[in-house]
Amino acid sequence: MRTRSGRRLAGALVALPFVLVAGASSAAADVTVDTVVPQGDGTVALVVAVAPGCGDADTTGLTLEVPEGSAVVSATAPDGWTGVLDGRRVDFAGGALPAGQVAEFLLTARIGAPAGERVTLMAEQRCDDGTSDTRSTPGFTASAETVDPAMTVSVPQEVPAGADGRQIAVAVVGFAALVGAAVAVAGRRRGRAG
Repeated sequence: MRTRSGRRLAGALVALPFVLVAGASSAAADVTVDTVVPQGDGTVALVVAVAPGCGDADTTGLTLEVPEGSAVVSATAPDGWTGVLDGRRVDFAGGALPAGQVAEFLLTARIGAPAGERVTLMAEQRCDDGTSDTRSTPGFTASAETVDPAMTVSVPQEVPAGADGRQIAVAVVGFAALVGAAVAVAGRRRGRAG
């Protein structure tokens, strides 16, 4: 009995950090992918909702990055904000987003992921107090309509070609010359020894 109770207690203590982290993660999710709209041309529009994650400070910047194998085509920010696009990443900056106010940012992207896979963005909020950064990983489940098949094509590794006829002939002649030289040296040694 005592062993069973000890195991239960140990199991509960091991699981506790995971439960606390899971609870903290969902509570700290200040950035979410609210809407996913396939555009019919291999791109998808992602409406990303941002709630200020700076406590009492205002949010003054946001970085969104799509995963490897994907690319951001364009980005739209709320009034008073600007965005700088760099491949998979967009850096937004603008007027303060006050605590309690939710803003929406629009990304048009090409997603390179298999249908059914979870696509996770990296989001980082910057705060006007200069000390707080909030990171989160909003995402959505890819479907056949929301991915760009061209982004998931894998290029096979290049296999070197085998030797051609000329290379084989040079190798055979070289080998024959080497054998002939070895036979000649062996014959000379026998002649001197005899």
